[in-house]
Order: sequence, then C-alpha cells, then structure tokens
Amino acid sequence: MDNRMKLLGGAAAIALGAGLLGYHHYAEAQSALGTVTTQSGYKADAASFFAQSAGGRTTCSTSQDSVANLTITITPPSGNYVYLTGLYIEGLANATGATSTTVWSSTNLTGSPAWLSPTTATAAANPSGYMSIAEIYPTAIKSTAAGTAVTILPQATTASAFLCAHAVGYFNPT
Repeated sequence: MDNRMKLLGGAAAIALGAGLLGYHHYAEAQSALGTVTTQSGYKADAASFFAQSAGGRTTCSTSQDSVANLTITITPPSGNYVYLTGLYIEGLANATGATSTTVWSSTNLTGSPAWLSPTTATAAANPSGYMSIAEIYPTAIKSTAAGTAVTILPQATTASAFLCAHAVGYFNPT
C-alpha cells in the first residue's frame, strides 16, 4: 500500500467515525428531558360496543316482532357518554307483504335523531322488498347525559316484515 492509499483509508475512517458520533448525538437528543406525553386510554375512532335489538338474532328472523324486542339499548359505564358512530337497520317484507313505514326514534342522543324504515309490499313466496339504513357518523352523535342509557326504538311494529337493527360506537367520559 502506498502513502496515498493509507491517507485515503485514514480519511475514510475518520469520516465514518464522525458520522457515527453524529448519529449517537441525535439519539441522545431524543432521550433528553422534556415533556412526557402519555397516550390516552381512549381512542375516539375505535368502536368499543356493538349493540343489537333486545331480541338478538331471533328478532332478525321473526316477522312482526314486538317494539320491545326491536329496541336497542346502549348502557355506558358510570360517568361516560355514548358516542354513536354507526346505525344499521335492515328490513325485508314477508310473503304476505303489507307496505309499511316505521319511524325509529332515540332517547338521550343529542338532537333526538329519527330514522324511517319503509318496507314495500311483496306477495312473492321469496320476498324481495329489502330495505336498509346504513349510516356512519364520522364525528359521532354524543349522548345528552353521561352515565345514562341511549335507546333506539321503532314507534310501532312494522307490519309483515322482518327487521334487524345494530348500533356501533364507543364510550368516553368527555
């Protein structure tokens, strides 16, 4: 090896060492004292409940089920609000097929939202009058009072129809 190669090799080693020292310096800067940030236990965009009609899955397969069985009740932990991020109501007229529209109302939800679920008459042996409400609330609908249950219920039983209702959302103390 000639002197030129030794000189270039030494310069490369110094540059590499300086680069590593610089990298180490940044690592120390990141671990320096400062404001500690703690991640919250609440993640607002992640659903923590899936609620369905009181009658459960049998309600979904029962024609003309009762208002009590179709009611969705969402009970938050003490001191928490309910945040509704989605509501899904499906309906299908049965073979006797009377046309019907049911208003769904809510309790303890800000703004007292309501929904219509129309079913269209069908006399076919295999019903085809399918109805669907699928609403997503990206910023959520907040309950009016903390620690109080939210209910979503039909005003009347829909004549000659199968109905299935589900709600999703999360609880939060603020």
